[in-house]
Amino acid sequence: MSLPLPQPADLALTRLARNFIGLDRVDPVLGGGGMRRRVYLDTTATALIPRAVHDGLGAYYQAASANSHTRAHRAGHATTEAIEATRDRVGRFVGYDPAEDVVLLPGNGATGAINFLARALFAPELRLVLKRFRDERAADVLRELLREAVPEVAEGLDELLRRPIVVTTRMEHHSNILPWVEAVGRHNLRVIGVTADGRLDLDELARVLEAEGSRVRLLAVTGASNVTGVLNPVHELARMAHAVGARILVDAAQLAPHRPLDLHPHGMPADARLDFVALSGHKLYAPGSRGVLAGSFAPFERRACIGDVGGGMVEYVSTEDFQVKDEITAREEAGTPNIPGTLSLGMVACLLEQVGMDAVAAAEEALTAYAMDRLRSVPGLHLYGPEDPAARVGVFSFALAGVPYGLVAAYLDDYHNIAVRDGCFCAHPYVKELLKVGPGEERDYLTSLAAGDRRTVPGMVRASLGLYSTRDDMDALTAALSELARDRDRIIKRYRQAVDGSFTHEAAAGARHGAAAEALFSLDVACACLK
Repeated sequence: MSLPLPQPADLALTRLARNFIGLDRVDPVLGGGGMRRRVYLDTTATALIPRAVHDGLGAYYQAASANSHTRAHRAGHATTEAIEATRDRVGRFVGYDPAEDVVLLPGNGATGAINFLARALFAPELRLVLKRFRDERAADVLRELLREAVPEVAEGLDELLRRPIVVTTRMEHHSNILPWVEAVGRHNLRVIGVTADGRLDLDELARVLEAEGSRVRLLAVTGASNVTGVLNPVHELARMAHAVGARILVDAAQLAPHRPLDLHPHGMPADARLDFVALSGHKLYAPGSRGVLAGSFAPFERRACIGDVGGGMVEYVSTEDFQVKDEITAREEAGTPNIPGTLSLGMVACLLEQVGMDAVAAAEEALTAYAMDRLRSVPGLHLYGPEDPAARVGVFSFALAGVPYGLVAAYLDDYHNIAVRDGCFCAHPYVKELLKVGPGEERDYLTSLAAGDRRTVPGMVRASLGLYSTRDDMDALTAALSELARDRDRIIKRYRQAVDGSFTHEAAAGARHGAAAEALFSLDVACACLK
């Protein structure tokens, strides 16, 4: 099948796409291939950085390197203003209303953002009630006791006990499952399944929301899967959640780099708005940057504090008491922020606003269709997820018949300098569902895992696109996989699998990667200039 080639993107997008650091790197490979251009197809894990952002950080360090939270000197003033400008840029990127929404910048990517929201919705001091008491009558007795003993807790406790349910899905990253298990307990979690091709089962979601009704407090769902790239209809899901009085959180870590994101979609009903979105800066072309949680925080404005306490978030401190600031962004971002990461994120949001996310989406949709067509030409390759390229972003998980997934990834790196990822991608329930791992198989590999043997753990290989990805990259991946399929038996014999599951080529001579005995980066080498 021959697909129409994508039309040239506008000049701004083309210039940005070709201006990422690391695209021109070449490295030695095995098999007589000499030197090969690096093909980076692990963007879903962490994206490369635009040269403009790298240079912008250099300009900041030259001109205004200082701590924030001060206006006493010009560098501190510039740093403080740049952080607040980042907050606004990111807010515009997700379509916020500055009069209604807040942009928080917690640490540790979307994981930190979602954990923060879990603490906000389900206060840690009240979680034991939800997690321990499954019987509503026991919970009622405890509520009455607390109402008399600690009146100020009663209102929050009532809300928790009326709405203890969090609905999430089987396709989620662990960071959108585990915080909710910790918050409400497994018995208050409802996990929606997926269809045969990996899409969210909307009928099951409708049934669960109807059955649980006003007991649902939150629908927590990914915008785009980090395994198959499946796109979820987030605004339709928002309407379903709001119909039962629940809120919606969209984990946009994978959606934001690929598609336009809008908390308040123009032309849609008010109930289609998104309450909260979380994203990771390091997946959005700003490696090392912070997470983002954006949305309406009006219900939490009178809280004493949700996150960490420390410097910068208080108006007054004595050894007997302290008074936190009213402004939620100041109150909930204690301590010195990750300044370079914050500014990187702001610059990326600015760059993406300039090129337009509609242009980004159009270019990627065309490349996704091309990539899927090429991958399907590889003998014995099974591509997971929907067949329709329009139903997914540029994320492709696959298996190659007769070749362990870890060996596929090692081979692509060793012989072709192609970077992909292998395993379960921090989405174990979804990967096991797609692989049809049965209870018996799961028991067997868990037994081995308990003994420290990871060789039977199920998994896949994943390639993922970024702004800088090209048809040449897809051609290189397809050619490499076709070569592996053709010479499978010969190549497999050259690898040894360790108990930890990793594969090492016979030429490695004890090194982790046979193609490059020397590390790509070393702190000692980087610091050699100091000697």
